[in-house]
Formats: sequence, structure tokens, C-alpha cells
Amino acid sequence: MAEQAWIVAAPVNEAPYLLEWIAHYRALGFAGAVLFTSGCEDGTDRIAARLAELGHVHHVPLDLKPGRDPLRYGLRDVLPVLEKLGADWAMAVDVDEYLSIRTGARDLQSFLTAVGPADAISVCRKPFGSGWRRGLPEGSVRGGYTLCAEEDDRGRMIARGIKTLFRPGKVSRLAPHRPYFDDGPGKVAWVDAGGQAMPDKYFEGQWAAHDGFSHGFARLHYYAVPSPEAFILRRGVPEKKNHRKVLLDDWGKLDVNGVEDTAMAADVARAAPVLEALRGDATLAELEQAGRAWHEARMAELLQDGKIAELCAEMTNATRAETKKAERTEKKKAPVRTAPRGGGGTYTPPPVRPVRFDVQAVAEGESRAVLHGGFHKTATTYIQKLLEDNEAWLGGQSVYVVPHQKLRKHVTFPSQLDAFRQLKISRRTKFSEEELQGFADAFFAEPLALRPKRMILSDENLPGLPGHCVTSGGLYQYRKTFFQSFAKRIPLPVTEAFFAVRNYADFFASSYVEYLRAATATTSGKMITPEEMRRNVLASLPTWQAVLGDFAEVFPETRIHVWRFEDFRSLREEVLGLFCGDGVDVRRLKETKDAKPRPTASRRAVEELVLISELEGAGAMAERAKEVQERYPLNEANGKFDPWSAAERAHLNGLYERDWAALRGDARLKVLEP
Repeated sequence: MAEQAWIVAAPVNEAPYLLEWIAHYRALGFAGAVLFTSGCEDGTDRIAARLAELGHVHHVPLDLKPGRDPLRYGLRDVLPVLEKLGADWAMAVDVDEYLSIRTGARDLQSFLTAVGPADAISVCRKPFGSGWRRGLPEGSVRGGYTLCAEEDDRGRMIARGIKTLFRPGKVSRLAPHRPYFDDGPGKVAWVDAGGQAMPDKYFEGQWAAHDGFSHGFARLHYYAVPSPEAFILRRGVPEKKNHRKVLLDDWGKLDVNGVEDTAMAADVARAAPVLEALRGDATLAELEQAGRAWHEARMAELLQDGKIAELCAEMTNATRAETKKAERTEKKKAPVRTAPRGGGGTYTPPPVRPVRFDVQAVAEGESRAVLHGGFHKTATTYIQKLLEDNEAWLGGQSVYVVPHQKLRKHVTFPSQLDAFRQLKISRRTKFSEEELQGFADAFFAEPLALRPKRMILSDENLPGLPGHCVTSGGLYQYRKTFFQSFAKRIPLPVTEAFFAVRNYADFFASSYVEYLRAATATTSGKMITPEEMRRNVLASLPTWQAVLGDFAEVFPETRIHVWRFEDFRSLREEVLGLFCGDGVDVRRLKETKDAKPRPTASRRAVEELVLISELEGAGAMAERAKEVQERYPLNEANGKFDPWSAAERAHLNGLYERDWAALRGDARLKVLEP
């Protein structure tokens, strides 16, 4: 008896395309489809219900709030459904994705035979362009759209996305592009579409085809852009300027009309009797036509909006993809900087800012510096904003707050370039020792002339960047050299330093989000995945004691205050009092609300950003980061980003408690506790 395979999908407003898609997979030899539906306006859910009555699909209606993705919710619960159906194989795909088999009879059985024994088989997408069509497609999508990306196109990351046929019994959980397994390499036979073993790294969470990926036995034809109007209906009408830009960028990547591929012609012919039988059912035929009418009416309505009509016209510009490619190439050719970020070719550091308030001066030689070194995601931004918002009042108390962004630009960043030089790590921007000291001298000239009793220096980037933690799995691997380089530039004795530590599980989860946010449009390659970060952290066993110990060695005369981020609310007044010094009533500090708070990344937003990075590169991810975070805000539906299992989190929390006990016993540190 032949093994049964089922397709899994969650169509939303796909009424004009669903019957052709079902016919295609039934003709290939799939037993049917598991369809999750929610929020359909064009009758897709009613088509799915009728197909279930006829025995072609297993339909699972979902009652989800608007904006929730039915596929992700469906994949959480599909494994028991597949077990009940007796599925030997399953594959999650979208309704615009059609499996094209290249072996023997071009059906599922010949594909499985060619691949050989396997538990999972990944197939790579091949994007097909619009052919500059407009409106709702007529006739067959597979037969009518034949212009596509070149077979070996690897520069276009969207052409590297995979979908995976898998044996449900081997799987622990599912993601849209691939399953996750209970067992690892050696116990799970995971191969590509040519029967080659997938690299071990995929068991940790890869989404895109690797350089040696074979398309020998199959390819997944991807018809995401049948027309501008259809694309906008699928993706949603852009409501903001940056949404419009993202939509155009995505269109440019997907509308690939470079070569012709007519391989689907045979599949169209084979599926024709199946499709004819489906349309022979009066209910299905009526629902399909009603769905087409809905799409035609909605498209006509969209085009009444002049901005949407203009957007559709711009999408038909066949040169847009090449234009964007050229623009990105030019960005990557940007000249080597000869100044810190934001500077020009000749670096002349401006004053901290024109001082618009009085600073109570002390006698010559009595000024001292206090240093707030972070760490990241431990309320540093809150402290910086509070102090800088009260700079005038604090100036009257002889406390001068150096704006942290200015400090970062003119002291921290150049100091870290010097550290990289010492570490023999190449960087595009290079300065001599004389230049670096000149930058610091010029920067500190004005604050020194004001002669405050306390000069507060705050920069959470002092020990390094979140990306250093994420990629290494440790805590700021360049920290000691960074501390040493920064210490050389400070013109005053540092009498006190302030650090907050945080539990490792939350620190690295937050650092991962910051790592994604730090990418720019010119960032090359892709970002590492949360799974890779998890592996790095668990292999490194980080410790705050080592970081603070390095700082104490570099600043041996400095009194180091340390508290737990988790205790900050209880310690707020005490911490601020230590920052500002004796005689300053910190209860008089006035808080102002951030007018433009940065959105917090949800679990769903992180998943989407990682996927974009895998498929299209880090630069594309950076361009869409703000839009994705706004689309998937932190709420119950989108969840909180947490890359750890319960056991891993418990392990890391145990390490944190152990290390906090060690910090409490370190004589070099002044530990603050409620």
C-alpha cells in the first residue's frame, strides 16, 4: 500500500486559486490537504468546508482575532490531526506554492523513490514573476505564468527559501519552512531535493537553502506576484510611507521575469480532469465564481485610490528590481570613513552642545568623573534620559551630565576602534593614537572648563555591543581591551562606577532583539538565528563576575556599585543618589514621557525578521524592521520572545543565582540590594 501524504495550509482570501491548487496536489498523489481558515472575506472558508464534505480536505475553522496568522496557530495543533488521518508524510506550503517534481512520472511516488530513505526532504522555492500582467489572473496560474528566476539564482535570497516534506512521527514541533525534531543528526535522515544530506546546522534552525543544495528531483514553484493588484490584496494595503516602501521592495525581489520555465505544462494537463471534476460540483463552482467576483470588485475599489493606482503602475516597472540592486551595490561601495559615525572627511568634533544652563563650578582640580557602564537592557536608557532631561537643574548642583550619544560618538566609538587595532581585528575606519587622543581632548575641553564637582559619563556600549554577546555566547568578549582603551581617554579620576546585572536568560533574549535592530541597509550576509545563539550561550557559560573583575583590574581605584536589574524599582532612589552624589535631592528629578517610544519586539516579530534575514539578507531585514515590529506588536497574540526551553531557562537562572552570590562576596564590589 502506497504511503499517504498530506499538504498543510492556511488559505486566507484565496478563492480564485484554491481549486487549482487542490487539483494540482491531488494529481501529484497527495491524499488531501489539511486546511486551517480564519478571517476569510471571499468565501475561501466555505470552499474549504465544501471540499471537506467531498473528501478532498480536512478542514479546521479557527476563530482568531484579526491580524493573527492561521498557519502558525494551525501548525501548533496539526500533528495530532495528521496522526488521526494516518499521514505518513506531510508538507506545509502556501496556496501560491506548487511542487514541481522532476523525476520519472513527475509524481510524488517517483519523487520519494528517487530520493530514497528519508525522514524529511526540503525543496527550494523558485520565484515566478508577474509577466507584467494586471488584475485577476485568467485561466491557470501554473500554465499562464512561465517567466521566473534563473535555476541557479543565489543572489536573490527569496529564491533560497525552503519548504519541507516530513514524516510526522519524527517531529516535535513545526515552523512554516521546516520541522523541528526530537532527535538530531544521525537519527533523522534529512535530505535536500537531490537526496543529499542536509548539513547538521539545519537541526538548529536554518530556513534557506545552503550553497550546495540540490534541486535535482524537485523545485517549489512560487507564484507570489500574479499582478500588482493581487499582491496588494494578499499583503494588505500600505497605510504608512514605510509600508509602501517595503511593499515595493518585496515586489522587486519577487517579480522575477528573467527566463522561461514551462515545466508545469505537463502538470496542468494531468490535473485538468481533477480540476474539471471539482468545478463540476455546483456548490464549488458557485463559490469559486463568487470569490472571483469579490476579488475583481475589491481590485476595482483599490484602483479608485490614486495612491494605490500609482503604486500598481510603479510595480509594473520591469526595471525596478535591477534599480534596487544597483542602489544597494552603491551603498556597499560607500567610501571608507575617516571620522567616527556621523562625521565628515575631516573630523572636527563639535562641543557637547551649546550649554544653556549654569554649572556650579568647584575649585581647580576638584572635578571627578563617575562612570555608568551599563549593561545593555538593564534600565540604562531610563537612567540616561532621566539625568539628561534634568541637566539644567543638576548643573546647579555642580553635576554635569555628558549626553550619552555624544560620548558614544566622540569617545567610546573611537576608543573601540583603537581596541580593535590592538586586537588585530580589521575595521574600515582607522585612526592614529594622536588623532584618537585629539578627539577626546577636544570633546572634554568644554565640560572640563565648566569645572563641575561630578561629571557623569554613561554609555552601555562601553563593554561592547549586544551583537558581541549574541554571536559569541559570552559576555562582551572584547570587554577588557575596550575598558583599557576607554580609560586612556578620560581626563578625570573615575571615583565611582555603576553596573546592573540581569539574569542570563532575559539578558541574551533582549540582546538578540538589539542585535537584529543594529543591522543596517548595508549589512551583508544574514543574521545568526536564535537557535545558534542558544547553542553559543549554553556552550560558553557566561559569568558577570568575570566582566566586573576585568573592569576592576582596569579601574583599580574606582568604587564599583552593582545591583540586579530585577531589583531596580526598589533601589531607584538609592542608585540615583549615588550617581548624583551627596547633597543632591534626587526626589526632585522630573520624569518626562518618551514621545516616540521604540516598539518592543514580540516573538512573532522576531520570527518574521529572522525569516527575512534568511531569505533576503540582513540588509533587507533592516529595511523592514520597523514595519514588522509595528505589524506584530508585543501582545498576547504575538507573544514574548523567549528562545529558551523551560529546562534551559532554569539552568541559566541557577547560574545567575550562583554568580550573584559570588558577586556579593567580592570585596572589590559594593553590592546594592533592597
